[in-house]
Amino acid sequence: MQRFSNIILRTLLIVAIGISLILSWLIWTNNAKYQQGVQSGTIQTVNRRSVSTTKTMNEVFAPTKIINNTAKSQRLIYNYKYSSVREIFQQLKQAHLSDFEQISLNDSNRYQRLLHQKHSLQLVYPTSVTVNTIARLTSQRRLQQRKDHDINRIVLVLKGNQHLIYFLNDYNFAIYQVQERDLNYQQIQKLIKDNNFSVPVNTQVIAHDVQLMYLKPLKLKPVSYLITVQNNNNYISNLLNSKQGADITSHKTEGQVVYRSGMYRLLNIDNKTDMATFNDYSKTNIPTNTPDLFEDTYRSLVKIGNPLNGMYLFNYDRKNHSFIFRNYVEGFPIFQQSKNGAVKINFSQEGQTILFSKKILQVPVPAERNAVRLPATADIISGLKDNGYNIHNIQKITIGYKWSDDSQNHDIVDLTPTYYIKINDQWKSYADWIE
Repeated sequence: MQRFSNIILRTLLIVAIGISLILSWLIWTNNAKYQQGVQSGTIQTVNRRSVSTTKTMNEVFAPTKIINNTAKSQRLIYNYKYSSVREIFQQLKQAHLSDFEQISLNDSNRYQRLLHQKHSLQLVYPTSVTVNTIARLTSQRRLQQRKDHDINRIVLVLKGNQHLIYFLNDYNFAIYQVQERDLNYQQIQKLIKDNNFSVPVNTQVIAHDVQLMYLKPLKLKPVSYLITVQNNNNYISNLLNSKQGADITSHKTEGQVVYRSGMYRLLNIDNKTDMATFNDYSKTNIPTNTPDLFEDTYRSLVKIGNPLNGMYLFNYDRKNHSFIFRNYVEGFPIFQQSKNGAVKINFSQEGQTILFSKKILQVPVPAERNAVRLPATADIISGLKDNGYNIHNIQKITIGYKWSDDSQNHDIVDLTPTYYIKINDQWKSYADWIE
């Protein structure tokens, strides 16, 4: 009886939320001229609607994890009420950074010692970014004038009178030291104390890389979200609106529709997978420096028109000028939303390509599933080894949420926490690897 009541309550909540979203959508998209833009075989040029985003560039490219080093332990912390990472990253904008210099290279022992520096804080990226990009995101003009370097994490020393910040590169163990002043340590300490999720971890140098190890088993709750699939017309308006006034034509094939604007821009939408691919063959000039490339990428994200709430940079491939963004839930990335996360943006001399999902996370709904117990990371590595994997081939291990469609309601997606492992440049869940 209680289970039946829960099902009814959940169904009514979904209906109420659905009605609210429909009414909101009707208000936001009430544009008569736009609505009559689609005709058989041809889509007329329409005025591009203003695209709004709830996240600035420095929020989308903010670090995704905080590791707090006390005198006795190292802990991953998170705040369910607001983004502590974003707030602490914002504090860097208020400080003044200068006197950048490299103090170490290829010294894994010194690198490990700094990773475990007492009374320090690590702001960790899931991929490499660059010093000049951080400088632009935090409005540090003096730092932007320095030679650029790849980094993966920022270390703030919270006690003492050093007034130093360190930028670290996990690949070559480079340590860069920066002088700082006017950093509000009191506010940072307050943000650290305000966390409501904390687990013991250890950052270890393994196979010439740095791995975050969860020292004990932890429990995470599965999450369910109401989703919506964006209308094709939104993407047609945002991505294909022609400044020359040329008509937009469409061509349908089995399960797919291709929209074309002039000779250079195509939008291919797969109605079976709700994935879209946008090609702009006129955009052949790749920015020569990384901060400009990141800025161009952010503008492309905004142009798509999908909400940016919960979306962060997950992977940056410098060689191929490629970016992958994933949605994050409770501080952990979502996998299997698509092969390329939520959005993949690639720049080349042949043009720009954007792959993205039309499925948008809306609001969480009550989940009836129990919390999932995840083992310590050492047990995951042992399990992979027992199943014949060479641990030196493990590139990365992270905890993430597995995206799966709800079996009873297509408007709901279920997100289940699990371990994900990167081997041979492929991310798969632990269960998929050992199968």
